[in-house]
Amino acid sequence: MANIEEAKRLYDKGLDGYRAGEYEEALEALTRARDLYAGAGDRDNESAVLNDMGVVCVQLEDEENARRFLEEALTIRMALQDKSGQGMTLGNLGMMYARQDENEKATEAYQQAIAIFQELGDKGNEKAVARQLSKLSGAPTVAHRLFRLLGRLTGGQAEESPDEEQTDEAEEVS
Repeated sequence: MANIEEAKRLYDKGLDGYRAGEYEEALEALTRARDLYAGAGDRDNESAVLNDMGVVCVQLEDEENARRFLEEALTIRMALQDKSGQGMTLGNLGMMYARQDENEKATEAYQQAIAIFQELGDKGNEKAVARQLSKLSGAPTVAHRLFRLLGRLTGGQAEESPDEEQTDEAEEVS
């Protein structure tokens, strides 16, 4: 039980480091947490940590390890039938591919994530991933185009539609 408590402490330390932009320190703490979870046979938490290690590696522009960690997280989450976790990891894989200008792979990963979130009824994550997908394509959404047209027709300057949010380029570790 002491190892699990230490893993939780290290995991929190890794998340804090990520949020502070201290990516090397975050990765070190997350790696240690992952090892402890793996040693305890806690596949669920191991996959969560692997997912977050992948996101940290994206920030570090370490493409090889980002891909390796995210794919390993996805494999575990599929074995556990953790649909929500699969959607999260697929969204992060999409982000990674988009940053590498692998738009076809990014689109596929984003679409898979959206389908999972739709199946789960998780509108928040579905919408967040759909926004990332729309940024990838460069095509504005139908609602956005209609909102702009309405602004032109009424002679006003259209602001952003109420359902459009500005998001950071970087994904939050989750």
